[in-house]
Amino acid sequence: MHPLEGFRVIDLTTMINGPVAAMLLSDMGAEVIKIEPPDGDPWRPMLGGFLAYNRGKRAISINMKKEEGKEIARKLIAKADVLVENARWGVWHRLGLDYDSVIKINPDIIYLTVTGHGTSGPFVNMPGYDPLLQARSGQMVGQGGKDCPPVFYVVPLNDVASPMLGAYGAALALLQRLRTGKGQHVIMSLTNASICLQAMELMDYPGLEHINKGGDRLIGLNAAISHYQTLDKRWLMLYCPQEHQWQGLCRALGREELLFDLRFATPEKRAENDKALAELLAKTLGERPAEYWLEVLSQADVPVSLGQVNEELLEDPHCLENGFFEERDHPQLGWVKHHGITPRFSDMTGIIRRTGPLLGQHTAEVLAELGYTQEEIDRLVEKKVAFLMEEIEEE
Repeated sequence: MHPLEGFRVIDLTTMINGPVAAMLLSDMGAEVIKIEPPDGDPWRPMLGGFLAYNRGKRAISINMKKEEGKEIARKLIAKADVLVENARWGVWHRLGLDYDSVIKINPDIIYLTVTGHGTSGPFVNMPGYDPLLQARSGQMVGQGGKDCPPVFYVVPLNDVASPMLGAYGAALALLQRLRTGKGQHVIMSLTNASICLQAMELMDYPGLEHINKGGDRLIGLNAAISHYQTLDKRWLMLYCPQEHQWQGLCRALGREELLFDLRFATPEKRAENDKALAELLAKTLGERPAEYWLEVLSQADVPVSLGQVNEELLEDPHCLENGFFEERDHPQLGWVKHHGITPRFSDMTGIIRRTGPLLGQHTAEVLAELGYTQEEIDRLVEKKVAFLMEEIEEE
């Protein structure tokens, strides 16, 4: 049994933040139909990204600028439990598929909006791309530090966090609908997600001291929580903020004398002499290869991790044993490796029905389910209202 089995989701989203929300609902068993324009989701050329965020879905391609295209969308929405959209605020109003219009078609629907800046305020119509939100929310300057250049996060933190919270909201709204029988509008923004991610940094009250980042802090918080390069040019991450961890580290490194060095006798003293301590640790860890230190430190129960590259993580025995990656067959690429289902349940299962669909792959199938005859489907294709996978490939 899948948690959301039996629910249908209409996915009107593009790029990252919206598709992730619909994908997460699909992972939990919901049937997701992705509606794309004739030229497809703009993220399709980023093939790896498209596949990562659109697995499990069926895809149809229709021209919603034409009335017959909008009618197809309305028929799908009428039979749906959830609609997910992430267009710039106002786009769906112009096409008559905003929340107020949609509830006239389906009053019980859960309408999930994943937007850049929310639904009101001076920035409501501004572009909501992740790099812009990283800048505006203070993430990049905060990570780089006030006296250093901003640091750009390659991983799209806000683009992934916002749809995770959005999917969570949609699931809660479905639960509430079971209690009340009523649908509702669920709104999640990248701005809100960014603030949530920075909850600790954005806490503020009289007397609170804000920690400046940047510089040496780009590789760790202090000498005991930092990266160090080993003899074979690999990187190890230490995490030893507690006294027993600090003592275990010194003993495992064979540097017991540091325990009696007055410069490092207390956490406060270590903070005062952080740079000197970091230099000593860097020298010691640089004398042996990473595997040696991993074994020695792990046996001593010192928190440590190797800095892995993506290729290593994909083959990591621990990840494979726990099912953190799964493979699905793609009609053009063959077997594609995806991240596994999250979360796991003791009495339910998630499901990855398929890898990311081809453009128009399921157009004919979905139209037939709506009651269109083959003759009607052919006419819609001829009028360039609907687009089939074969027809798109020929163009």
